[in-house]
Amino acid sequence: MFVLSAISLPLLGSTLGRKLNTSFVAVQVRLVMWFLRMRQPVFYINCLPALDVIRDWSRQLLIYERTDLFEEMPGVDRQYVAALDHELTKSADLALYVNRQLFEQGLKVNENSLLVGHGVDVELFRSAAANPEMPADMAEIRRPIVGFFGDISDKTSDFALLEFAARKLPDVSFVLVGPMGADVAELRRCPNVHFLGPRPYQQIPHYGAGFDVAMMPWNQNRWIEFCNPIKLKEYLALGKPVVTTYYPEIEPYKDVVNIARDYEEFVAGIRTALAEDDHEKVDRRRDMVRNETWDNKVSVIRGFIEEHKPQT
Repeated sequence: MFVLSAISLPLLGSTLGRKLNTSFVAVQVRLVMWFLRMRQPVFYINCLPALDVIRDWSRQLLIYERTDLFEEMPGVDRQYVAALDHELTKSADLALYVNRQLFEQGLKVNENSLLVGHGVDVELFRSAAANPEMPADMAEIRRPIVGFFGDISDKTSDFALLEFAARKLPDVSFVLVGPMGADVAELRRCPNVHFLGPRPYQQIPHYGAGFDVAMMPWNQNRWIEFCNPIKLKEYLALGKPVVTTYYPEIEPYKDVVNIARDYEEFVAGIRTALAEDDHEKVDRRRDMVRNETWDNKVSVIRGFIEEHKPQT
């Protein structure tokens, strides 16, 4: 595998800047393709502006992966992003989705659409649960621990909900592991809330294994409405009880997670999860994601590529 980290200019806010970056990145990619003797590539795109780079290039196949409602990302030109999404959806030889609502919308435009969902590194998380090594910075935190790992952002997380839960459950420690992308000054005033910062991915399962309950305190917005967070499957692979606010993609897992429709239900869900967990429930959670491995997902996608690419 060869990875090119193309250099681009910080000119995202202007049409001229986008055109300059398109040309600049195209030259870099062309040079690497020439060096590697790639004449008829399969293009796999999950970054929308990449379409501007390769739109008129010769290729075997074009695969478009849509994981989120990209036009809802903060700071983007919604009209431009929506136009790229429509063009990619329509022209792709295969459009991949992890969210059912986006899949159903895309299927109306392109019949070669496939709902694959996210995968999970089942063995990495299950082995951490079987051989827990409590990270030193979490070992001294008072239990029980309700934890979260991932980006800590006000785009996705409801910090008012977290503060409400922390004050309602003063004997519970709330631990958040991940990069900070928001002002959490109010939460830091809660003595039972702990921010541990970002950690390497290989360490994340060991933090999760130290949770008594895993949480997903999502905002109620369009980004969350069309999301399908990978961390749910990671929590389930650990066997941890999960308390989450509602989002549509949680429906298939409603029998093994605690779903809250408001702040009080979120707190009640934590209390229930702490009081009623057992080995049978742990096994049911793990069974839900047993076959949801990245290898299985890749096999499905590779199968399509092998079936549809021109024979040489």
